[in-house]
Amino acid sequence: MDSIATLLAEHITAITLLAASVLLFMSFVASSRFRLWVRDFWATLPVVGSIAQLSKDRTHSSDGWLRAEETLCSIYKPFARLVGPQEFGQSIEYLRKAADLGRTPTPLLIWSLLVVLVIAEGMGFSYLLGTWMAREGSANTHTVLMVAIVFVLCVLLVWITHSAGRQYRRTALLRSCFKRFKDLGAKEYSADLVSLEDDQAVDQQQPAFKQTLNRVAENSHDTGNYAWVITAIVTIAFIAITSTVMRVKNMEGETIRETAMQAQTSSGNPFAASLPAEVSQAQDQADKAAQADANTAKATEGIAAFAMLGFIFVITQIVGMGAGYKYSFVGRESGAAFTVTRGFATYAEYFRFVQPLRDLANGRLKELQQKLEEKAHTRLSLDKTFDDYLIKSDASSASVAQGADEVWSRKRAGQQGHAVTAPKVVQPTASPKPVETAPAVVSADAMPPLAPAPAQALADEVETVKAEIQRLDNAEAEKAYFLSLPVSIKAKPELQAWLKERKAQRDAAANIDELF
Repeated sequence: MDSIATLLAEHITAITLLAASVLLFMSFVASSRFRLWVRDFWATLPVVGSIAQLSKDRTHSSDGWLRAEETLCSIYKPFARLVGPQEFGQSIEYLRKAADLGRTPTPLLIWSLLVVLVIAEGMGFSYLLGTWMAREGSANTHTVLMVAIVFVLCVLLVWITHSAGRQYRRTALLRSCFKRFKDLGAKEYSADLVSLEDDQAVDQQQPAFKQTLNRVAENSHDTGNYAWVITAIVTIAFIAITSTVMRVKNMEGETIRETAMQAQTSSGNPFAASLPAEVSQAQDQADKAAQADANTAKATEGIAAFAMLGFIFVITQIVGMGAGYKYSFVGRESGAAFTVTRGFATYAEYFRFVQPLRDLANGRLKELQQKLEEKAHTRLSLDKTFDDYLIKSDASSASVAQGADEVWSRKRAGQQGHAVTAPKVVQPTASPKPVETAPAVVSADAMPPLAPAPAQALADEVETVKAEIQRLDNAEAEKAYFLSLPVSIKAKPELQAWLKERKAQRDAAANIDELF
């Protein structure tokens, strides 16, 4: 044990720097931009990269796609997926009504600052604790124990204070909603819970406090509590008082040991016996008075220093609670809504951020297609884009979700029929129009799940989309408009067939123009 403690104590600085570097690297790895950079870097490597390896695979998939194209697009899909204006607007509205609009998760710089403050403040107190935990241990053992205690204090205090700050803001918001309810004299204080997937205009006619309550409260009569706040206050007060008492007592012990050592030194003086009693007695009284004054001054100075350390500790924890108050979401699904918006307040800003990422994915796909055409022994017509892959992926997801809804509906019908025997295997009925119910993927203007949609209404929606695309008459504008549509409309077979025909007509017209 002593050898391990000695080794750790001798390299404590290097170990601390290594741990800090690992934490910093992990934080970068967790960021989306860093992961995109790593994936893109690996994809573009000359020999072992994804593009180089996928260019050897010319296996056909469905709908005219190659497996290599789909694999490469799937690499960039998590980073460059574009949500439509309606979904973006629903997320913004959720954040606004939950009183979280404009807030962000705690930045890495703030986390680092809190950790550094807690470590710097807790080192002295931790050394005293380490000394008491191993009274017979060496200085190296005390150092190792000090580091361990500092780590535990850092994790606990940062977590507790951050949770307390968030809970204080949430409870204060709920209590203000409750006060507003009493001021209006409403009949009952309750919450109609609204999730991110719901239409955010569902409670538009209700008071503002009720809209906030619907997105923040955990249950119908939630008014919040201050459990974490009380825990943080008790913990901070206990550590501050205990550390101050330990420092004062440690100072008093050192003073007593110094006084005893000086007394032994005076008693061992060989010239003290040759002095007259009156002289030696007066000298002893003067020495004791000077020593008492010195001890008093030292004690006063030490207590003032320890009080300042305790004050700094309390202020540090208040800063941690302030960070939790400022950088926290109180809405039940505000974190998910923030992920959708990526922190942007308007769709224009969001689109300007995402579009370069999609351009990057389209460029990598074009590079792969060029390599595939160069190595192919037959003529390949590769004109797919990354946007086409996103449309195809969304349509496939909608189809799978619709199939799951149909299975769930059959199970529910069987349960309502009180079947006592083993359920029968229900064969799906053929239907020329598979999309007869609203899909499970609910968009901003989609109908509720399992609600039957009239065929005429669906046909009218498709015709409206066709008319708008013809009105735009611009490839980029048409593509942006199509991507903003709900998945239930984008997945319509007749609309996709019409778009393919329209694209073929444009390509044919472009080829004719090239002849002249």
